[in-house]
Amino acid sequence: MRIALARIIHGVGELILTAGVLLVLFAAYGLYGTAAETEAEQDRLNTVFHTGPLAAAPPPARESEPVSVLDIPRLKKSWVVVEGVSQKALKKGPGHYPETADPGEVGNFAVAAHRTPSFFWDLDLLREGDEIVAETRSTRFVYRVVRQRIVTPGQVEVIDPNPDAPGAPARREMLTLTTCHPRMANYQRLVVHAELAESLPKGAA
Repeated sequence: MRIALARIIHGVGELILTAGVLLVLFAAYGLYGTAAETEAEQDRLNTVFHTGPLAAAPPPARESEPVSVLDIPRLKKSWVVVEGVSQKALKKGPGHYPETADPGEVGNFAVAAHRTPSFFWDLDLLREGDEIVAETRSTRFVYRVVRQRIVTPGQVEVIDPNPDAPGAPARREMLTLTTCHPRMANYQRLVVHAELAESLPKGAA
């Protein structure tokens, strides 16, 4: 009886250990295993974004279509931003919150991305004064970080046209980046706010 019980306990222990290893491997794949797919999709979006004739007023982007290029020098990262924040869109790259401003407009150009090594993993390293560049087909909009904060998922006022005074008219050209916080969890949100510092024609130094 004791031998049989010992065998059962041993078998259960092996199953728990195997399940633990599988969970670790699954989590690792979620963080790193899709990097090649992400890079391939970003390359494709970059080609789409930079080809074709320039339009003075391009039509609104549809779900998952490229909107702009986001460049963060401190993080040595650059991505094509797509329209929408659905799971489908966010698999491709950072997503532009629908109904928020476009780059350079008065209001709040708000962008979300997953907290993965491919996207906003190191967003917390940004500091006041750091540059964030949002590039359209014709213009580079240079924003500077003004603050960083941690909020709950329900605090959607961070993407309001005037995040400092929700409900009030927009008075400045803002950029807001959001992602999950802490890493590998989603019960909070890390938010970075930036203000437009200058606009440069494409190709300017």
